[in-house]
Amino acid sequence: MSKFSLLQNNSNQYNRTPTNSGIHEVSEEIAQLQGEVERLDLLTEAMWNLLKEKGFQDEDLIKAITDLDNEKKAKKKALEDGEKPEADLCPYCHVPLQNNGKLADRCIYCGHEIITSPFK
Repeated sequence: MSKFSLLQNNSNQYNRTPTNSGIHEVSEEIAQLQGEVERLDLLTEAMWNLLKEKGFQDEDLIKAITDLDNEKKAKKKALEDGEKPEADLCPYCHVPLQNNGKLADRCIYCGHEIITSPFK
């Protein structure tokens, strides 16, 4: 069997008419995501209102957003240009921490877990 025939066989699964149960599952997932976006929007607005009470201005937020956006763009460009990302080091044994997809990174040598950034 050639690679092309495998691709033809696999492409048929995407051309199927969705079932009612499949549509229902996707609709539920969309509703959950919309609820999560609304919750995060409310949370963000509440935090910004607290910061404004502490004396921050809209200009401060705009500058912070712009700076962060530029930093992320620079990191993305560096990765595209072949640079390796800077790894966080374990504070105990000073080897790179393993990003396990959770909030805390874990050292694969000593097992220490640490939150390096809640926004990765």
